[in-house]
Amino acid sequence: MKKIILTLVLVTGLSVVANAQIVFGTGKTLQKGNFSVGINPAWADDGGDFALFFHGGYGLGNNADLGLKLGFGWGNPYVGLDFEKTFLSGKPSLSVYAGGHYWNDFGVDLGTIVTFPLNNVYLSTGLDMDIVFGKDANDDLDIGVPLWLPLAVEFYVKKNFSMIFEANIPLTGPASTIIDGGISIYF
Repeated sequence: MKKIILTLVLVTGLSVVANAQIVFGTGKTLQKGNFSVGINPAWADDGGDFALFFHGGYGLGNNADLGLKLGFGWGNPYVGLDFEKTFLSGKPSLSVYAGGHYWNDFGVDLGTIVTFPLNNVYLSTGLDMDIVFGKDANDDLDIGVPLWLPLAVEFYVKKNFSMIFEANIPLTGPASTIIDGGISIYF
């Protein structure tokens, strides 16, 4: 069943559209062989439009996992893949992630997440940075570096089902405010 769900997420994701940077998660990583799937609508202040994102994750073991982000909206395709590693488990937990995405242009994603567990609620923050390799009006290389401060709360309704609400506060000019919320299911 896990292989079927992962295959559906990956195949669906390779043909889907979306936008912008969304962390949508905590500093916890999936245990080896475990999966997660999630969905969340998001709003960005740079156009006032909504988008719909899909997420998938797979636990690699040794406090590491892979994540896939896909979606619809904001006019352009978005596909992202990241590797996350937890270096400090407990209260709080600390993880770092790196990956890449395509939305208009190719970008490299880097960040860190600190999570504070409070029973079945997890409060998270950190830094989220993209390095975007685009082209200017003269077709010359134009590198943008948007930086966000993500603020998130994840509430576990059941052991394998959570609701996540997140605000991404822009810290540099190329970044925009993004507010989203949705669900994650863990297998």
